[in-house]
Amino acid sequence: MNKRYNCGDLLSPALKSLIEKKLDKLESKYALGDATVDVAMSKEGKDYALKMQLASGSYNILAKSTSNDMYKNIDDCVDKLNSQITKHK
Repeated sequence: MNKRYNCGDLLSPALKSLIEKKLDKLESKYALGDATVDVAMSKEGKDYALKMQLASGSYNILAKSTSNDMYKNIDDCVDKLNSQITKHK
């Protein structure tokens, strides 16, 4: 799985490590070896927004989350990706 980040200075090593770990779990669960995930982080006022777009040969899935906690956003987006991949399988 290829991962591309558009996060500016919001992406800390701890956040990147968590994203990598969770996406690697998805990759092994659904055999997404040829997929590409675009990860974008932004700050909207007091909240943080996270967008993950997973593109593979058979589907293109988008997950978004906004809250004041980026760790919560990561969990929400990965859960949404998991749910949508399950629907497509």
